Amino acid sequence: MNIFTKVLLSLLVSIEVCFGVGYFILEEEYLFKDTKVYAKNIFKGVSEDFLLLEIPKNANSFQVKSSQLIEKFESVGIHIGAKSPIITFKKEVGGNTDGIKAHIAGLFFQEYQKNNIKIHSIKLEQITLTNFEEENIKAIDFSTKLLKRKEGTFNILLREGERDKKVFFKYSLDATLEGIVLVKPLSGGESINYQNAKIVEISFDKINSALMQKNQLGQVAVRSYTPRDVLITEDRLVKPRVVKKGDKILVGIKEGGVVLEFILESQKNGGIGDVIKAKDLESKKIYEVKIQSKGRGELL
Repeated sequence: MNIFTKVLLSLLVSIEVCFGVGYFILEEEYLFKDTKVYAKNIFKGVSEDFLLLEIPKNANSFQVKSSQLIEKFESVGIHIGAKSPIITFKKEVGGNTDGIKAHIAGLFFQEYQKNNIKIHSIKLEQITLTNFEEENIKAIDFSTKLLKRKEGTFNILLREGERDKKVFFKYSLDATLEGIVLVKPLSGGESINYQNAKIVEISFDKINSALMQKNQLGQVAVRSYTPRDVLITEDRLVKPRVVKKGDKILVGIKEGGVVLEFILESQKNGGIGDVIKAKDLESKKIYEVKIQSKGRGELL
């Protein structure tokens, strides 16, 4: 297997110029495993293979002037060019990251399953220059805060003899989520339902507040006036108002196995499950009532 991996564009750019001579272009950056770099490691199509340079054994990065490499190629009759005056060689390090990606994907699925998340790809870039074996991964430290962002930095903990070693990575997530968008403006307290909202698919970006779920349609209302085309988040939601101030409420109370019902007047707006104050119009006494449904409540 070739020890080099293309980093910026393509590893090899070959153009046919005058007289049919092959013309090769050096990239700005290459990865290496072995310290000895040969011509065919850079360009597979060259006619001759020879030692270009030798990188110091303990070097993780090494730079050389492109003019030096051009001179060596031209000494054997091979004409090349370069994209940059300096060529950088970086040591290829790492290990199998499939398990790490699967772990991260699982965390995002668990967090956003209710929003029907679809993960298209997870890209990892290793920051700490070290090789590792997947079976030596002791833990993956992926903070819950990162689940709100499509990009970030995390680390894994490797078993390394008697000591553990942290290896840092950058991640980039490409995913979509299901969201709810209004198709018409709503006033505060109005219920969100299929008649005034629609389900859309949005790109996963920075999530500042949890998104409304489709199973909440018809069960919640907007907190305040909300214009159309707004993506609805949990912080915009309240329980739908089923009782308004001044409404008559049928209230029930159990006494000795008998349910007694009487009418009270609501003293404020309320939604299902809310505890509000209500007044007996004859005695003017104030009671606490838990709203059960539209126009009905339970005396507390």
